[in-house]
Amino acid sequence: MKTRATGTSLFIVFTSVMFAAGLQAQGDKPWQFPEALRPQLDARLRAFTEAQASGDWNAVERLLGTYRRGGQYLPYTPSHRACLVDAMKQFPMIRFHYTVLDKSFSDEILSTPPERRWWTLGGDATFRHDAREVTKQIYLVAYRDQGDWYFTPPPLDNVSAASHFTSEQLANDLADRVILRVYPSSPIEIADLHVFVDKDNVLSRHIRFRLRNLTRKRITGYEFEISDENKSGSISEGTGAERDWIEPSGMSHEFTEDYAVSTYWCEGNPRIIFEVENAQFQDGTSWEAPLKTNGAHSH
Repeated sequence: MKTRATGTSLFIVFTSVMFAAGLQAQGDKPWQFPEALRPQLDARLRAFTEAQASGDWNAVERLLGTYRRGGQYLPYTPSHRACLVDAMKQFPMIRFHYTVLDKSFSDEILSTPPERRWWTLGGDATFRHDAREVTKQIYLVAYRDQGDWYFTPPPLDNVSAASHFTSEQLANDLADRVILRVYPSSPIEIADLHVFVDKDNVLSRHIRFRLRNLTRKRITGYEFEISDENKSGSISEGTGAERDWIEPSGMSHEFTEDYAVSTYWCEGNPRIIFEVENAQFQDGTSWEAPLKTNGAHSH
């Protein structure tokens, strides 16, 4: 089990792998940073660090932009943005010496012109914490939107995420918070459901459950999906293995799944959604869930 870090040791979360040194010569390779945009990037990044150093958090909010970047465009909600700024206030980043980490392949290269793409900046950042200055290697994301640069800082809100839970809360079964999409015609019922916060990663949920066969026919295959209210991701699993068959009016073995309800603490704590999508019977017949917008009751 991981121990909870405190004080300046929290910065261990920012330590990353060795950064690539230097930029390749500019050419016709689409992953290379457009050097014509560097003066504007430098000016905006300087404004970003100076605003944190001076405590101008309204300016910091503006320079966060509309999205939180890092593998996806995650639009900020007002509460998410306010939560992130509060986390940044604990560790203002007052200087950052960076290198653009060019990537030889990404979805952005195929879909976004270089002047609007997001770029990972790696280097040495100096943070202020408890009247001290601490320098660590980090990365942050710079991205273009409406002709300007905006920045996604390291996940400072995740540093203290575990501190939001007491030992009692970590022990609580959260099964009653799960939204079960139940179709009246479904031959399978979700049973013995238990959901707990993952003590090693409080942004994840450890899920245990069984499936009950409501029919008098042997079920030899099925699929189920676990997702969440924020639509941040999903787990879809299907099986036809004999060990997963469910006898008439019987119960399956216990399944275990780990599901991340959010990437960042400031995203919030959405409810998990669980549904059975289809089933196949030994006699060759099958059942398919109706469209998700029709025929389901949420419990």
